[in-house]
Amino acid sequence: MKHTKEGAATRALAGRRGVALLGVATVASLAMGAPAVAQPAPDEDFTLEEATIEDISRAFAEGSLTCVELTELYIERIAAYDDAGPRINSVATVNPDALETAAALDEEYARTGPRSDLHCIPVLLKDNIDTDDMPTTNGSVILEDAVPPDDAFITARLREEGALILGKAEMGEFAGGSYNTINGQVVNPYNAKRGTGGSSAGSGAAIAANLAVLAVGTDTSTSVRGPAAYNGIVGLRPTTGLISRDGIAPKNLTFDSAGPMARTVTDTAIMMRALTGVDEADPLSVEVYENYPGGAPGTPGIDYLDHLDENALDGVRLGVVRTFFGGDPEIDAMAEEALETLEEQGATLVDIELDPEFVDFYLTNGGPNIRTIADYRFKEEFETYLATFGPDVPKTVEEFIEIYEEEVSQSALPVEASVLNLLKRSLTTSTDDPAFQDLIERVLPAATEYKLSLFEDNDVEALVFPYETSFATPINNPVETVEDPTFVRSSVPKPSTFAGYSSVGFPGVVVPMGFGSQGLPMDLSFMGRPYSEGELLGFAYDYEQASQLRAAPAGFPDLPAASDPVEPTPSPSGFFLSDDWSGTAHHAFQYGRSADEVLIGDWDGDGTDSIVVRREDRFHVSNAPRGGPAERVFTYGRPGDVFVVGDWDGDGVDTLAIRRGSTYHVKNSLRGGDADTVVTYGRAGDAIVVGDWDGSGTDTFAARRGATYHVKNAMVGGDADRVFTYGRAADVTLAGDWDGNGTDTFAVRRGKAYFVKNSLVGGPADFAVMYGRAADEVYVGDWNGDGKDTLGVRRLPVG
Repeated sequence: MKHTKEGAATRALAGRRGVALLGVATVASLAMGAPAVAQPAPDEDFTLEEATIEDISRAFAEGSLTCVELTELYIERIAAYDDAGPRINSVATVNPDALETAAALDEEYARTGPRSDLHCIPVLLKDNIDTDDMPTTNGSVILEDAVPPDDAFITARLREEGALILGKAEMGEFAGGSYNTINGQVVNPYNAKRGTGGSSAGSGAAIAANLAVLAVGTDTSTSVRGPAAYNGIVGLRPTTGLISRDGIAPKNLTFDSAGPMARTVTDTAIMMRALTGVDEADPLSVEVYENYPGGAPGTPGIDYLDHLDENALDGVRLGVVRTFFGGDPEIDAMAEEALETLEEQGATLVDIELDPEFVDFYLTNGGPNIRTIADYRFKEEFETYLATFGPDVPKTVEEFIEIYEEEVSQSALPVEASVLNLLKRSLTTSTDDPAFQDLIERVLPAATEYKLSLFEDNDVEALVFPYETSFATPINNPVETVEDPTFVRSSVPKPSTFAGYSSVGFPGVVVPMGFGSQGLPMDLSFMGRPYSEGELLGFAYDYEQASQLRAAPAGFPDLPAASDPVEPTPSPSGFFLSDDWSGTAHHAFQYGRSADEVLIGDWDGDGTDSIVVRREDRFHVSNAPRGGPAERVFTYGRPGDVFVVGDWDGDGVDTLAIRRGSTYHVKNSLRGGDADTVVTYGRAGDAIVVGDWDGSGTDTFAARRGATYHVKNAMVGGDADRVFTYGRAADVTLAGDWDGNGTDTFAVRRGKAYFVKNSLVGGPADFAVMYGRAADEVYVGDWNGDGKDTLGVRRLPVG
């Protein structure tokens, strides 16, 4: 029987999560304990679901919660609900350094206290916002490995405030829709038949499902407020330029703005302080802060908390834009109830109907043409952005079109037509076009003048309306169309472009106003004059506190607390090996040194896997899963070589192969000397996994590229015998014979969640389990000789 194992080379397979949207079965045994001494559980009074910044900060101050514990809780929720269970597919990348950063923030807190209100508050960034430690993909498979040279301005500001960048949120490709060519469709957590709105799709869904505390989206037409409304959370589009666009993949810098997304108005306001402030790298930011108080160079951002007042609506005149009523009757009814609440809070309401000519030209028939002409600036700005990346990233729109048409169009997740249309149009347009000049000089300023007149002529401080005129639409993308007869389509003008399409982007905040009969949420919108963010947040806060209509989606409860593990010994570090999937460590022992590289194999052919530790070119062999001295020591290879383990000749004994680039020097015995076979396979940059893929009793190679596996069934070069995609590119890949049928297959690890597949095909996992801690090193072996591979971890001593 062959036993697959994960050595140091496989252990290093961490990076981008992406390439294909693959379902996974509901997580089994979520309450399974860690295989070693469990970390203290958070205080029973702390509830992660719907936790606010204030709740978390209080738990930190009381000592009942640590940053590491909080981060682990959110990583576990992502594994349970985003990658499995409801599988809403809202998180593109979990920051591989999240736990290390959390530990550093814990140490800082113990020394000097919190850095700000955002100290260790987990934040997801839309995947078009630059992070120097994770790829920024803009939703495109072409950019799945594109790591920017530095952080975006707002990323750096969040880190300065002590926020924990938990990862990147999924987005619609090129900031449009809620589907992309990396991971596919983001699913609405309230109704799996519906989308989330776009393009900050993952940001909206993840916050609604309590997969983070805060998120940042971007809004060109509607992409913060739309997903916020469809997912029942708070979203703010500020005055364009109030938040720097530096380090954000441009869609259309006439309208582009980042914006905060949260479950409460208070958390939104807190986050705004970190996002605001003048940035010399964004010319519009400099211009805006010449007209806006606060946010001067070298000072913190703008504090909006003083505007949050439960009496903010008292005596305020609000304009009700009746033009946006008459779509879905349920939304109208919810909006009318919201208006009653506003009046109860002391507001005076004034009905307003928009000028039909304005509606026709800017919102309905002429609206798409405005956006098309505005996008004439896309090519130049996008290629300027691409130039900031390294040589492996395509630098021109022409290259993107070629890759999409020749490669991506043939994949399981082809590109949407809207993306190709944007790219192709940009080849024949520019800002020199008279239509673009007319848009900038006449059309958009006229829209600004008209919108300002609504406030002046009606003597109102803000405009209110239901943010969407229909609920979230049924899922529809290049690979899937979902029929849902309960969907009510609206013919009423959509308010999505009302705030942004003008020479000055008007601010707007959306706040939950209830649920329809299908369990789908909708938000009420407050839109104000430029630079009125503080007043708008105050109005939204007053309404929120009076209505209290935010509610978490069903099916995403707090995960059960981990039970204490059953251990043979109380050792806090060492190896903890399980003989089954129960979560129990059946073998716990210490062997070797912390700095040793660990290799797993059946070194004596007895059907049981055990441990070899490597120190430079010396290998210390133990033939049983226990501590004590090595039973054999031998020398092979060079200190810098990369080793893989397998049964290369089918004799039941595992031996070593040295990898140098794409060449493997295979040895069929545990002794020094020349290689018995030299094989070249794959590419030098491939990650390599070893297994018996066809049940022949002989191990061979599989080359991993992203989440695609090129499997070879013989120790020869040439083309792969099988190619398929499973999991995501940032997953840690494991190989083993999980069901004892003599054939190895894959499992992928995300944190301490494992998604196991019993066949060499894509699709959902056959089962998923939780085991150990996210920081553990994981290994695979048949520890008891029953013919089935299971998990083991090495936990290194703290400090």
